Order: sequence, then C-alpha cells, then structure tokens
Amino acid sequence: MCGLVGTFKGCADEVEKGLKKIAHRGPDGSGTAVHGDMIHGHVRLAVLDPTVASAQPFRYRDSVLSYNGELWNHQELRTELETLGHKFRTCGDTEVVAAALYEWGPEAFPRLDGMFALAWSKKDDCLLARDRFGKIPLYVFRKGGGFRWASERKAFDSGGYMSPLPPGSWLDLRTGRLHEWYRVEEHLGAKADPLEALEQAVHKRLVADVPVCCLISGGLDSTLILTLAKKYHPDIAAYTAYFDPDSEDLKYARLICKELSVPLVEVRLVGFPPEALIRAIRTIEIPTKAQVEISLLCLPLAARIREDGFKVCLSGEAADELFGGYGNMCIQGSKADDAVWRIIRLRQLEKMSRGNFIRCNKVFMAHGVECRLPFMEKDLVETVLAMGKSECPPGKKLLKQIAKGIIPDQVIKRRKETFQGGSGISQIVSQIICYPNRFFNAECRELFGAITTG
Repeated sequence: MCGLVGTFKGCADEVEKGLKKIAHRGPDGSGTAVHGDMIHGHVRLAVLDPTVASAQPFRYRDSVLSYNGELWNHQELRTELETLGHKFRTCGDTEVVAAALYEWGPEAFPRLDGMFALAWSKKDDCLLARDRFGKIPLYVFRKGGGFRWASERKAFDSGGYMSPLPPGSWLDLRTGRLHEWYRVEEHLGAKADPLEALEQAVHKRLVADVPVCCLISGGLDSTLILTLAKKYHPDIAAYTAYFDPDSEDLKYARLICKELSVPLVEVRLVGFPPEALIRAIRTIEIPTKAQVEISLLCLPLAARIREDGFKVCLSGEAADELFGGYGNMCIQGSKADDAVWRIIRLRQLEKMSRGNFIRCNKVFMAHGVECRLPFMEKDLVETVLAMGKSECPPGKKLLKQIAKGIIPDQVIKRRKETFQGGSGISQIVSQIICYPNRFFNAECRELFGAITTG
C-alpha cells in the first residue's frame, strides 16, 4: 500500500508538494518520474518485496507505473507472463502489474485480483485505474488542458473539488474518456461455496513480507476473520479499541481471544480534545457522522499497531453490506422480493467505495498500516449478491449459518451493535456536540472548500 500524486500536462513542483502532504502513506520511500506528458509521484509502504528493486515509480521497458495496493494473484500472473517471454527482476507484485499492463494494456484489469489504484504510461497510453470495488481511493480533477490525481484530496490545494475515480473504471488521460471495466451486476452467479471463498480470502490476505495482525471488535464478522486467520497463522495477534471499559464489545473481544489463545492488545481512548474531531475529518476527508466516530477510535488503534511493528491488518469490514446486517437493510429486506433485496445490497456495496472503504484506508494509512478486507473477495461477493432472500435472508442469517461450529454460539447470537455504538464513542460525541452532522459538514467545508463524498 502506498500513495499516488501525479499530473498529466502539469508541473513537477505540484507533484513534489503533493507527495509531502501524503507522506504518511509512504514512510518507506518517495520518488517521481517524468514520462512524456505524465509526471508520476509515489510514496511507498513496502509490504511485498520491501527491497529497493520494487521502489516506485516503477520503470518497465518503456513504460512507467505508479501503483498503490496489493495483488493476491501475482504469483499466478507472473507464471503466465513468463510463458509469454517476460523476465522479472523482483519478487513483488508491482513488477507483475507493470508487465501485465505492458502485455495487455487495459485488458489486464479483469485479470488483476486485488485492491489497487494506479497511474500508467507507455508511449501514447496514459491512464488511471481503480479496482473493482473501489477499496483504494483515487481522486482526479481537470486543470487547464490536463489532469491532476492523488490518493487523498489534501495533496492539492484545490483538493475539495477532486472527484473520485469510479470503482471498476479507467480514465484515458489523452482523450478524457472514462471506461468501465467491471460492473458487479454483470458478474453475479455461483462462483464458490461462501465459507470456502472466505477461507481462501483470509489465506490470501495473510501473505506479506512484513508482520500481519487482525482487528477484533467482539462481533460476528471480525471474530470469524480472526478465527480463520488463526488457522493459517498460528501466531496471529489481535487489536481492539474501546472508550467504555464496560462495553460489550470489549467483553466479547477478550472472551474470543482467550478461547483462541490469541494475544489481545487493548487500546483505550480515555478522552479526546476537540482537535481530535478535526484530525479525524482531515484524515478521512468526508463528514459522515458514523465514519468520523469510527475514525476517532481507529486512529489511535492504527498508531499502536504500527508502533508494535505491524504494517498490515485484517478487518471484518463489509460483511453487513454483503449479507444484509444493518437495521434499515433488514427492514427494507423484509418487504422486498429477491430482485429488490439484491439491489438493496448492491447499493450498500456501492456506497462503501465512498464511505467505509475510504475511511478504512485513510485511517490506517495515516500511520502507515495497510488494512485488508477478506469479505471483499471477488468470488464471495459475486456468489452472495446473486442469492435471493431464501438463500441469504436479512439479518446476516447466511453468515451466521456459515459461522456455526467455527466461532462460539454466544458471539453468533449477540445483539447487533455498530462499532461506534458498542465501543461507547457515539454517545460521547453526541454529549459533546449538539448537532454532530452539522458540525462535521461545516468543518469539511472549512478544510476542503466543499462537502466531499468518497
């Protein structure tokens, strides 16, 4: 995971200044490369092949790649590309992405199994792209006859007017034309057994050349991820954050880790000054109350994770949207037929590219930690979203069925709690600020000149 800043028909000074503003995303290196009309800027968090050989911007033959993310199938793609004559000098995924784009151009994107945002140039090809589900942020805006882009809005002074590149799309910088390379609606169908797909997702996301840990809230989703991670990584450690020492989340997190014999690190937020709210908004760059509240807990959590030497963590994010766990979703789902129930979950998934995924990425990358999301495994998403209400009923009943016999029944039967509610942070924010939404929107305008989404 890293950070991108770049221009098409722009100037190098802008890129250099932007990189300094997102230096937190790449504590392991920084670089720029001028390639035709493109100026690539990159700050690096080294996770796979941390040697200088995989430093970026990465030159591959007569092309240049700036890449932010992780590719789960890079070994398989490497083997395929070697049969086509490509030779590799690194053992990471960056060179594989560069070679895939060199070989297939934009037709490489459907072959990439991972989370990413990237900028790539080769002769007359200049493009930006984002992964299927928008797990990694990338913002773009026009300036004069060119474009500017960055992993975070704050990279440019006019950041408030930057638009997120849509998930599953790539932008031709020469023509200004946006191309769609993936729509989840067009790929729904039974791809895998849900439990097997989730197990495989966890297994793939444990691969790293740096230490990996898990987040645990004490709920169904994170408990299932931690339990599966323990199977493949016996020495896995878990981290939780809390405000209320008597919270149910903390109680269950302790219980789970004790049963699994997993060391649990507890990060307590004793109190927070007003500037902590401002920092949370500045970090995630969106004003949504729930996202800001979660960030208040996750920022000190990310700091502790990095302080303890971890660069990667696994999260249970996205299970509620995929399996239908939120209260409003359940109410809507109870009245919906199969087609409408599928649309409800699809729309929730789309919203995550403008909310949950963005918050998750920016909060942890604020301290140089990459957060991976096993529930966003492609085959799992496409399989579960294809199911009707009888197979995947509201209230996460399918996920509870999957978890039966794997995690304790008392966790499966727990009353649903939001992370911010279960930790006690939501109540505290409401006591301090009379109108939180109004406050967060005003601060976002102050910081970015506009209320931003995504």
